[in-house]
Amino acid sequence: MITDSTTVSFNAWTASRMGIQVGTNLMDQSAQTIAHQSVATTESSGNASLPASDSDLTDAMVQQAVGLYQVKASVKGIEIANKALESLFKITA
Repeated sequence: MITDSTTVSFNAWTASRMGIQVGTNLMDQSAQTIAHQSVATTESSGNASLPASDSDLTDAMVQQAVGLYQVKASVKGIEIANKALESLFKITA
């Protein structure tokens, strides 16, 4: 029983770590999109190129929020797994 509970806690902890990584990657990608749209690039002719559409910027900002919520939820998962493991250690001690 204790082994099964430890395995479940470990799996939850591992899944949460992966969730944090996915969330931060999503935030990094969307931050690059926002940065590229915020700075107008100059072409060789000297004319500033037009930024991408507003919907691209909106999508990137939504991705930022999704990434943030992904990280927050994953951190909560780690907190829950840590509490479960702490309880198991107290029981066995």
